[in-house]
Amino acid sequence: ITLRKIVKVLEEGSEEGATAIFIGEQIGVSRSTARRYLEYLVSIKEAKAQLKYGEIGRPERRYTP
Repeated sequence: ITLRKIVKVLEEGSEEGATAIFIGEQIGVSRSTARRYLEYLVSIKEAKAQLKYGEIGRPERRYTP
């Protein structure tokens, strides 16, 4: 059920992709839970992950379908 919700949010998202924080907020799960599912989708090649570097702090990992 959670995996289907995450896939739906990813498919409806923008071309820039979505972060684990955003997806977690959308479906009501923690960031770490969303990230685990997203990394699973990447491992089975159902999603792609890209690093987006900002000016300060850690790079952000964005996921796209």
